[in-house]
Amino acid sequence: MAIQWLKRLVELASGKDEAKSTPAAAPSRTPVAVDMSIAAVETKSADPLFGVKKGGKEVAAKLFSAMSSEKGIHLESLLCALGAIAGYACQISVREEFVHQQGRLEKDVFIVVNSKQNGVSYFFGDLLNKPLAESKYSVWSLSSGASQKVGLQRLIDLHDIFRHVTDTLGQSSFGVPRIPAVHKAKELPISYVQYLWPQLFPLAQRYSQKPGDWPVLFGVAVQEILFASKGLIDPELALQIVMESAVPMSKIYLSDASSV
Repeated sequence: MAIQWLKRLVELASGKDEAKSTPAAAPSRTPVAVDMSIAAVETKSADPLFGVKKGGKEVAAKLFSAMSSEKGIHLESLLCALGAIAGYACQISVREEFVHQQGRLEKDVFIVVNSKQNGVSYFFGDLLNKPLAESKYSVWSLSSGASQKVGLQRLIDLHDIFRHVTDTLGQSSFGVPRIPAVHKAKELPISYVQYLWPQLFPLAQRYSQKPGDWPVLFGVAVQEILFASKGLIDPELALQIVMESAVPMSKIYLSDASSV
């Protein structure tokens, strides 16, 4: 894997190069897109999500800088990376709140599916669907809302993505976005999770210690890039890349990631 940009990200995430971090301009019910410009940061006193929004903006800026080169940036790869991280954040937030903090058993928090094909465990359930696709500030709501603001006319079929993810558990096609070859990211979503999560998660924690905020923060980062990409990529394609990356990555746990 080409990880030159990852080394750059490590520098940015550690605060060594702040000056260059600003970028250029299936669920239980049918999800409803929310036209929510959450990334518009207001004053700290008036906005309870001030820190989450600020953190999302910083994540977007740092990842944009890290993945940029003298040739520019591969926008599809950036969207895939952020979608993958946002999806993974959904599971980590549920795992932290209900398993680690509340002491509940993993099997009582998630529907755990153990694949006989590759020995990997995959995680499902209503608690996971909420930050991923059902809540007001879910990854789906924030991403689809931003896509509509930049010109999306027709929502993608999110249920189809969930079905595809379920149908491909344990197979080589799991977690491979169904995107035209000319628009494919340079890496698979699982690679972005493996390499980027350890760098970006501590940054998110600096802005909020509340597990429920983490998917929102990364959803804001997705919004930032979707807004910045207006006119550069078809919004339907951009949303497809984000969700084709987010949904499967919400189902894996990093300790098993090398086997997926």
